[in-house]
This record gives sequence, structure tokens and C-alpha cells, in this order.
Amino acid sequence: MLTKEEVAKILLDIGAVSFNSRNPFKYSSGILAPIYTDCSLLESYPKKRRTIVSSILKYIEGIDEGIDVIVGSGPSAISLATHIAQHLKVPMAYVRPSKKAYGKEKQIEGTLLEGSSALLVSDIISTGEEIPISVEAIKSHKAKIVYCLAIFNSNLGILEGLLDREGIPLYSLTDLGTLLDVACKEGKISPDEMKNVRNWVKEPEEWGRRWQERRPSIPDKSRHDVAEILLRIKAVTFSPDEPYRYASGMLSPIYTDNRLLMSNPNEWECVINSFVDVVKDVVGLSAIDVVAGIATSGISHAAYIAESLGLPMIYVKSAAEEHGKRCKIEGKIASGDRVLVIEDLISTGSSAISAVRTLRESGAIVDWCLAIFTYVMERSKSSFEEEMINLVTLTDLPTLIDVAAEMDYIRAAEKEIILNWAKDPKNWHK
Repeated sequence: MLTKEEVAKILLDIGAVSFNSRNPFKYSSGILAPIYTDCSLLESYPKKRRTIVSSILKYIEGIDEGIDVIVGSGPSAISLATHIAQHLKVPMAYVRPSKKAYGKEKQIEGTLLEGSSALLVSDIISTGEEIPISVEAIKSHKAKIVYCLAIFNSNLGILEGLLDREGIPLYSLTDLGTLLDVACKEGKISPDEMKNVRNWVKEPEEWGRRWQERRPSIPDKSRHDVAEILLRIKAVTFSPDEPYRYASGMLSPIYTDNRLLMSNPNEWECVINSFVDVVKDVVGLSAIDVVAGIATSGISHAAYIAESLGLPMIYVKSAAEEHGKRCKIEGKIASGDRVLVIEDLISTGSSAISAVRTLRESGAIVDWCLAIFTYVMERSKSSFEEEMINLVTLTDLPTLIDVAAEMDYIRAAEKEIILNWAKDPKNWHK
């Protein structure tokens, strides 16, 4: 059976643990944290996965009470529950975050008989709602949870308290304290990051609040300057009377073509320098291994940024071609690489999010997307939040409209039309 230190080392070796005090991770609970642990990466490492599962099975052998069913807590625990159930030759089920809105509208998939003894399995014990939801769902089926087992425990005490009140014993293969000790010994965490993680554990919500207060952001002058450049090179045009039709079918009184920067070297260099400043001051150069452009409009900007930072560059296509290697990612990328995604503009955000999903499916870690311009649509904002992607843009529609008015680029009436479109772009044409 593996020691806690050995399990922690496996998680660190496969890149399942990320530290970033400069730009914290946002958990599903909304809490900001300087550490993020993704145990699902074990699925990409069969030998290490089998070692972890074998250690879990060794521990289960010592549980006195019989186990009738293995229950995965939430989607992230399905694969782990599968491996355990497969080896034990017992039934398996899993709990959805909420009931399905279609079909049989079930919350528990699989059979959970009344009076059965369940082993609740989770990949991580942290702040999420999966464990509380699973406990209530299993209780509602009049089954008994005899044990809760996880790979990693964040040591926050939130879910531990809940399980203790329910009389459910908890065991995790490793925990945050052990992981920090191992990371320190192996030089995988800096003293500052170590200090931040330990402070976060004491008061996670307060830590996040303090970070929000001192969060770095793009200065208003920089936003103003980039907007002025786009207007000056006529990358932005307005046509309220004869609206433009976007690829999505949406009609708009404004159109932005940032590819025109390629034909204006001096202005392009200024925009790229702004990107580089964001990488250094907001994202953190140490948090990036590869720069990825989104085909096709983001490729040239990504190439320029990668050259300026001395980093490798790749690009992501919307679909694999029918010839050649038939792949969606062009360029070399390894599992665990931290990838910075570059887009030219954000409207609905669907292209950027699709690219991020493609990269994550290949094993990359993607936390950041940078773009030149955004229309600040509510749909894009919520989509990036759901995917846990930090979006930073050099400028935005409100800034651009203000600058356009200052430059007499648009009249007051046109400004009002554009602002009305921004409030409800989908139905504006009606």
C-alpha cells in the first residue's frame, strides 16, 4: 500500500497539482485558491492509475463492514468508481449534480437498493457540492454510506465536518499537508507559493477577498490606447443602417477585423507589446509553457507573442482536415503543458472555448485566454466562467465606443444604437 508521500509524489509528477498565487484558480464553489488539484489526469497515466487503484483496494480490504455497491460522487469520480467496482466485482452507481431534465429524470445512475451498504468514492475532498449532494441522494434511497474514500484531501475541514456529522468515516490516500511537504522537498513550489497556500487553508474565503482587492488589471490608458489603434487603422467599422451579419447569423451595427493589424506593423507591435505586458504582469510568465493561436485569426498574433516571449507556439483548428494527419492541433504539445490561448476578438466566445476543450482533451492545462477585443456579451462571460477560463482582453466595446465618440468617429445617435445592440445582440435586429 502506498504511503501518503508516494501518492503526493505521483500527483506532482503527472502535473495534477498546479500552484498560482498570482492568478488563483476558481473552484466550482466560487472560492479562489492558489492551488488546484486535478486527479482526473491519472486516467492519462495507466501505470500510475493502476498503482493508485491497487492502494485503494488494499485499504478497502481492511474495512470491516461489507460493501454492496460503489457510488461515484459526481462526474469526476465516475472513472475511479469504475476501476474499484471492476476489481471488486460489485455493482456500481454514480450521483449526478442534479436530476436529469429528461428521460427518467434520475439523479442516481445505476441501481441503489434500499438497505444496501455503499462506499462513496470521490477524487478530491475540497469545497464542492458533490459530496453533500451525494450523501442526501443516497439517504433518499434509504441506503447506508459505510465509508467515504478519496484520493486527495484539501484539509479545509468543510466536507470533513459534514461527513463526521453524518457518522461517515473518511479516508484519503494523501492530503494537502503531505503534498506541500513533498513539493517543497522536490523544489516544485516556491517559498512564496508555499506561504500563500498555507494562508489560504486557514481562511480560504478571506484569502480570496484580499486577492480580489489587489488583483492586477489592465490600466484604463492601455485600454484606451488599443481602442484608438483599432479605430485609427479602421479595424472597427460602424453601419447601423445596414448591419453586418456575423458567422453565427447575428446582425450587428459594428464589425471588428483585427487582422488589419498585420498590415500596420507599428500599430501591431504596440498591440503585441500590450499582450506581453499582460502576460508578465497578470498571467505570469512562469505559468506558461506554450502559446496557442486559434485558427485562423489568432494564429499571427500568437506567433508574434510566442516569438516575443521566446516560447513554443501551436495553433488549434475548429475541425480536423480530411487529409494529412487529420488533427485539430498543429504543433508539438505534451500532456501537462500549460497553454495560453490567443484569440483576436471575443463575441460569443464559442471558438475560444472550443479550442480550450480540444487542448484540455489532449492533456494540456489551460487556464487563460487573451484577446485583443471583446463585445462584452453576457453569454460569453458566463461561458468562460463555466469552463473555468480566465479571460483578459486588451480593450472592450464600452471603451471603444467612448474613444470613437472622442475621435468623432461616431455620432451620439450611433453610439446609442451600438449600446442598445450590446444589451441584447440576439434580438436587436427585430
